[in-house]
Amino acid sequence: MKKFLNLLLLLLMFAVTAFAKGGEMPKYDMTGAGSGNEGMVLVKVFVYAKTVTDQDLKRAAVHGVVFRGCTGNNSGAIQPAMASPESENSHAEFCKAFFASDGECQNYATIIAGSYERVKTQKGLKCGAIVQVSKTALRKVLEKAGVVRSLSSGF
Repeated sequence: MKKFLNLLLLLLMFAVTAFAKGGEMPKYDMTGAGSGNEGMVLVKVFVYAKTVTDQDLKRAAVHGVVFRGCTGNNSGAIQPAMASPESENSHAEFCKAFFASDGECQNYATIIAGSYERVKTQKGLKCGAIVQVSKTALRKVLEKAGVVRSLSSGF
């Protein structure tokens, strides 16, 4: 009976750590991927993980547009970050809920069909896709939450 309880406790610990990692932002790289419609930005996102879902690609794209910005594409257009990296820490509660695996950030990104790339690496997968992010709708939500300053506040 004691061995059974120890085994059950061990399995429970593994399950808890596995679920805890599910909410973390995956490691990713992002570059510009061309120009989209008015208020939209196209980015090429690569996520590094053992398993990568569409939600991971969307989360990484929205997070990158908000807090990192992206390097230019072939045309040289650079997208600056919408907010400073410090604002992610100062609004941690909002960001944790917004960028959760099934968070609201999923509503502001769309994966372009036929743009998937998968490369197997030693540590897992490097999956990429071109993602269209609705920058204007995203800015409105982040301004309302106080993460991003309003464009009219500087005047």
